[in-house]
Amino acid sequence: MKILMVRHGETDYNKNRLIQGNTDIPLNETGITQAVAAAKKLEGYKIDAAYSSPMERAYDTCRYMLDNSNNENISIEKDKRIIEKFYGKFEGATFEEWHKGQAENDISTVELDTSVAGRVEQFLLEKYEKHKDETILVVCHGACTRIFLESKNLRPNNDYIVNTSLNEIDYDGNTFTLLKYNA
Repeated sequence: MKILMVRHGETDYNKNRLIQGNTDIPLNETGITQAVAAAKKLEGYKIDAAYSSPMERAYDTCRYMLDNSNNENISIEKDKRIIEKFYGKFEGATFEEWHKGQAENDISTVELDTSVAGRVEQFLLEKYEKHKDETILVVCHGACTRIFLESKNLRPNNDYIVNTSLNEIDYDGNTFTLLKYNA
């Protein structure tokens, strides 16, 4: 199964360096432009199924990408397992406040990375049973993508997962292999 894992387009929270997590923030104008332009990243792929986080920013990015590519007639299934990491009391906080909370080990309300990685992997394993020889588009979130890739030792560097970046992953039923990163 080929997995095209894409981060959503920009939101005002991204622009202002605020933690979004499970807060449902819509795409801003830049994010919409990014999502439409990201359709070009689907050139050369035949998308067999599309999945999105239930967050508006992810779903809308997925729809813009499909509608502006040769994959416009594909429905999108929302799945809560690919929702962004829950940041607890830090949702809406600045990056500086988040980093200070981490340094002070004040993160008891924050979802564990192992939980995020586990639910994303469960989602992908389930989809493999349905799409073994197909290509799926999965539009989700930056931390969600980063944490999953790190859990499989697939993240090649510490680059920030940028808005609408595509990460192409092959899964053969045993091993996840990263083919493109942050493209």
